[in-house]
Amino acid sequence: MPNAFQSIQKEVSQHHSLRQPFIRNIQKLREKRLVISFFISFYSKSPLSQEDADMIEEVLCNSDTSKGITLILDAPGGDGLAAERIIQLCRKYSNKDFETIVPARAKSAATMVCLGSDRILMGATSELGPIDPQIPMKIGESWQWVAAHRVIKTFDDLMSKAIDLKEGHIEPLLQQLAQFNATQIEMLRSATKLSESIAISSLKRGMLKNKNEKDIKTKIKCFTDPEITFSHGRALNIEHLTDCELIIEEIELKSDLWRNVRDLYSRSKFVVDRGEPGRKLLETTNSSYQAT
Repeated sequence: MPNAFQSIQKEVSQHHSLRQPFIRNIQKLREKRLVISFFISFYSKSPLSQEDADMIEEVLCNSDTSKGITLILDAPGGDGLAAERIIQLCRKYSNKDFETIVPARAKSAATMVCLGSDRILMGATSELGPIDPQIPMKIGESWQWVAAHRVIKTFDDLMSKAIDLKEGHIEPLLQQLAQFNATQIEMLRSATKLSESIAISSLKRGMLKNKNEKDIKTKIKCFTDPEITFSHGRALNIEHLTDCELIIEEIELKSDLWRNVRDLYSRSKFVVDRGEPGRKLLETTNSSYQAT
């Protein structure tokens, strides 16, 4: 039996053994699928990346996936190509199906991972979010994340005004256009198309496999069109997603599954939010990986 000091040390450090029972309970409640818990701090300067996909494949290589995979995901944005790779990994390694559970927030690239699963499990308070690309931009004296869509739209509006100008001074428009880089604008257009393409192709292989690409594009506008959501941080809850025809199962807030998911969430969030910014936590019943 551990002494009191050892017990306190485990509780303070939030040792893996304290989270194992919740992962094990979720596994039982989800028909013994492999449960992978993946958390990234929302204060992170290191978002979803290809290295995360490598960690997930390491876990999948050494786990029993014969009954399917359940990925519990709470993370901000990141690399869309990494999200696409995580989807492919979970699909290739699963002998059955691949589902995602959102305990609180799976945003941007993490939303893309959810869209690539066979079903999404959400509570009434869970959030997905828009997947349009964001870029860092200096505004005044500070750097801010700005929607690529806004940058492209501003450039296109200025260009149209300059082309259509029949009288008056064109110099103010040219001065504003000079602040843009044409190559960067084209890269932003490509990045926007890429996010939408990944979402459509992932859904075509999964939840919306019976629909054509044009229909899917229309169904997921709440994820891809900033003119609808207005903000990249906008919460998309279950009630916002009814028209998308996604396969979403609502977890009752008083159910055993939700209690275990939330208990796991609280403890995992404590680990990733403390100490050095950028902490990540990837766990199963048998393994625990932390990265910064």
